[in-house]
Amino acid sequence: MSIDTREAGVPRTATQLMKVRGMSMSYGTGAAENKILENLDLDVSAGEFVSIVGPSGVGKTTLLRCLSGLLQPKAGTISVGGQEINGPHPDLAVVFQDYSRSLMPWMTTRENVAFPLQGKGLGKIERNALAEHNLQAVGLAGQGDKYPWEMSGGMQQRVAIARALAYNAKVLLMDEPFASVDAQTRFDLEDLVITLQQELGVTIILVTHDIDEALYLADKVVVIAEKPATVVDEIETGFGDHRDQVETKADPRFAEARARILHRLRAH
Repeated sequence: MSIDTREAGVPRTATQLMKVRGMSMSYGTGAAENKILENLDLDVSAGEFVSIVGPSGVGKTTLLRCLSGLLQPKAGTISVGGQEINGPHPDLAVVFQDYSRSLMPWMTTRENVAFPLQGKGLGKIERNALAEHNLQAVGLAGQGDKYPWEMSGGMQQRVAIARALAYNAKVLLMDEPFASVDAQTRFDLEDLVITLQQELGVTIILVTHDIDEALYLADKVVVIAEKPATVVDEIETGFGDHRDQVETKADPRFAEARARILHRLRAH
């Protein structure tokens, strides 16, 4: 059962974009089979920000890789816009946790952002223009000629986000993207992603073990637990478009939802 704590007058997004039904994932076979996910269902609406939270090692990254098409689940279906996913899909883009490995050090930031666009058949001028536009969107205007190793960790992750945005996918999948930066940079990146999501209307699915981050960012928090993991709770956050690192986290609804998530995780 889910709680709807949305503010009065804030409409739900009606159009379903991603649908997951009965998804299971395991490694190995027979007696050596290691079941990671089992009979997992998930619904994501267009323009929605969904956080998936669970303890470390529960299978969040495995889930994200299945959603992205990088892994094929053993059972169940995943569809985007009514089309079943059986591999990497043009409507999906991924921002990984390890930004230092996802960026190519011999390429400038502009080249890193523009590189995936070659697969869309765009010419160099158009690719570079899109790269510059999206670098500006993440606060890196004029930084296109720098190399990743000349930038801080927070700036490198902004480049990774810009690359995902430039691909113009319908769904942005984020795998604990702020786990490797300091606390203040993390807050800045969280607020950046909220702003981008609201301005661009992109659908975002973020996996994290940080309950506060999950609640602060999302319209809906999906809690996964157990072994093998499945959905044990869903919470509509109800904070609307305005989020503030102090005010939102001081909201009594935030504390209530946080306690509920902790209870769910400790119960499993």
